Amino acid sequence: MDREIINSIRVSVPNWKDETAFAELTAILEEYRDCVQQVAFFSSSFHPPLPLDTAREHALILRERIERIKAEGFSCGINVLSTIGHHPERMDEALHGNWRHMTDIDGKTCEGSFCPGDERYREEYVKPLYRIFCAANPDFIWVDDDLRYGHLPIGNGCFCDGCIERFNLETGCAYTRESLKAALLSPCGTELRKQWLRCQSAKIAELLRLIGNTVRAYDENITLGFMTGERYFEGYDFAGWADALSDGGRYKIMWRPGGGAYTDRPLSELTDKAEQIGRQAARLPAYVTAVQSEIENFPYRLLQKSPRSTALETLLYVAAGCTGAALNILPDAPGGEPLHVMRGHFEALRKTQPFETLLSKTLGRSPTAGIYDGWTPLAQAALDKEFLTGSGGRFAGAWQELFLLGLPRCCDFDNASCFLLTGTLPRAFSEKELLKILSEGIYMDAGALKTLNDMGYGELTGFVCGGLLPEDSVEIYASHPINVGFEGKQRLCPQVFVHGESRTLLPAPGAQTLCFLTDRHSRIKADCSMGVFRNKLGGRVCVSSHYAVCGYLDTLKSTQMKRVFRYLSDDRMPFLTESCARLWTVLRNTPTGPAALIFNPNCDELKDVDVLFGGTYHKLLITTEACGTAEAPAAGEDGKMTRFTLPKLAPFTVTLLRPVSTEKRTYHD
Repeated sequence: MDREIINSIRVSVPNWKDETAFAELTAILEEYRDCVQQVAFFSSSFHPPLPLDTAREHALILRERIERIKAEGFSCGINVLSTIGHHPERMDEALHGNWRHMTDIDGKTCEGSFCPGDERYREEYVKPLYRIFCAANPDFIWVDDDLRYGHLPIGNGCFCDGCIERFNLETGCAYTRESLKAALLSPCGTELRKQWLRCQSAKIAELLRLIGNTVRAYDENITLGFMTGERYFEGYDFAGWADALSDGGRYKIMWRPGGGAYTDRPLSELTDKAEQIGRQAARLPAYVTAVQSEIENFPYRLLQKSPRSTALETLLYVAAGCTGAALNILPDAPGGEPLHVMRGHFEALRKTQPFETLLSKTLGRSPTAGIYDGWTPLAQAALDKEFLTGSGGRFAGAWQELFLLGLPRCCDFDNASCFLLTGTLPRAFSEKELLKILSEGIYMDAGALKTLNDMGYGELTGFVCGGLLPEDSVEIYASHPINVGFEGKQRLCPQVFVHGESRTLLPAPGAQTLCFLTDRHSRIKADCSMGVFRNKLGGRVCVSSHYAVCGYLDTLKSTQMKRVFRYLSDDRMPFLTESCARLWTVLRNTPTGPAALIFNPNCDELKDVDVLFGGTYHKLLITTEACGTAEAPAAGEDGKMTRFTLPKLAPFTVTLLRPVSTEKRTYHD
């Protein structure tokens, strides 16, 4: 196999086990070999672990199937669906044994999943399982995303007796399940929660190291890959897991970020997932160069997701940080829909493959730049009463509307122009990280303000939270340079519909008001509800206490927010769209210069869209999905940014923008 691998297809058991279905699969692969280069056969049809005897039966068939696919010029391997198991399903056919099951904090167990820290399970099941599949002579083996926590029906584990005993040894404590629960849910338990998350990550790393050593002892030429998702209860230690699987980077490995977006109803699921995938890809070491996004239309039916949206996903996810895509889209019901019904999807992929390849080569693993969304791998530790739910992802998801304004989201903490924080999330950061944030630029809501002030950073925030405003309020834009052109105008955001809180803000000396609140009779209810402040570290702060994370999609607020982020970044934003339009963007710092990806999520064609790049440039290269390239001359400078006008953006398409300069200058100058 010497073709460059961009996309793979994941094949369910019915489609490789049955000879007739396999023949149809082979015919489709032959027809569409230009848009699929790799084939991964699932090891199982159900989600608990396979008995070893069943795995041996499958491996015998898979060896022959793999040889036939390799002979056709494809890279071919195995996707091990269950290493510890996902959840109970077809338990009469599943693995049973005297090992520790995944257990929740109240002692309930998941019968379809085993504890990743059970050393006997690792030795007696995991090692033999991977040796069995090595014997099928695959080019690669994917470890699926059951190496995680959050298994049905129990939710997050693992709190089995062995895991609690291990945690006690590591912490020098003597927790019972009951006392551990109370400690983890305590408002004062942030550091303990971080310890628990690190312990969770370590168990996954140990299992990945065991798998890596087992496979390479059999055949060190088999490449390993791991699938992850946007789940916060496992500590999100991607760098540590990659080191464990690759033996510290000695061996090539692959990665598959994923999670959700099983339909295109609504289309926003695709951009939401792109942002999740971007966070996952950003945590990987540079030596992981093969990063395939998960694209899935579970439960694998023709009408679950359209051909165009499937192809669009490949582009969005490469824009976000991947180098290709892993497609899990084939119907898999035995005797159900035939594979040929998916030809429309392959035709759509064929059309976008050249552009996807161009993006992959242009962007590689280059970092993102822009506004850091406040996410941190230990975000879950910032929760107390909700810690056991695994809902720490809400911190990163809070800003989805903001990033439809054409502002680029940054997933790389050290490469950010400014930062976002919400709620109790500041608890999850270290003192060093918080001082960096507060010495640069930060936009936050009242919850984050209160958290930072309670942590002792009040001198640097510029504001104090005042009283709650129980009735619906009207936001008024105050007289301030950021609000030029709409001073005195209103934004109406009825609190009753989102059950949101609004507070008055009490500014410190030197803080400036951007907005204040009145009632519907124009009586002032809060002298300040949004303001800016420059602290003694030189950091720029903006706080909003009324609809701080949403309600941006009007011309006035979107204009204000873009000006706010230029102020917070000291006009070092790498890119933004100046025109008022819903647009989703990513800025990547490639070795040859900045590259912006702009997605038009509207049903309408957009014309004459003004964009700004940080730095001085004289022209812009514009590449469309058809790989056609045009040039646009610079339309002028605005502060430290250069303006360009895009003639048009077609609906639901991705466009690549690369500014060109006669001088070697970037927004970092």
